[in-house]
Amino acid sequence: MTSILQSKYIRPTRPYSSNELIERREKIYKSLRIGKTKASHKKCGHFYNVRENGRKEKDIIEQQNPNCGNCSVCWKFFKTPNYLKNSATQLIECYEKKFSEDPETLDYNNIDVESSFYTWLYKE
Repeated sequence: MTSILQSKYIRPTRPYSSNELIERREKIYKSLRIGKTKASHKKCGHFYNVRENGRKEKDIIEQQNPNCGNCSVCWKFFKTPNYLKNSATQLIECYEKKFSEDPETLDYNNIDVESSFYTWLYKE
């Protein structure tokens, strides 16, 4: 199976409306069971939305602390094969740059980065 980290960027062939991009994002979140709760780890600086109804979401809500538990990004990076680590680093950095604050408007590139990041993090 080919990793999302090995896939090539596919340029959009047409313009996408804001509604299409919002719908596409919601579809990604639903298919990967991504919730609205954010984990944020001070030690490594990683942040991400956790899975809906998962253990980490429960812990964050109970403790009212987004910094609880281990960092899933660090864990996934550690488990990533060496030949894909550079691609994983680039994806993490790109995600963090684009989503350090919630973007006011979505564009195709934002959705592509977010989809790739969460597919790598939760599906592979």
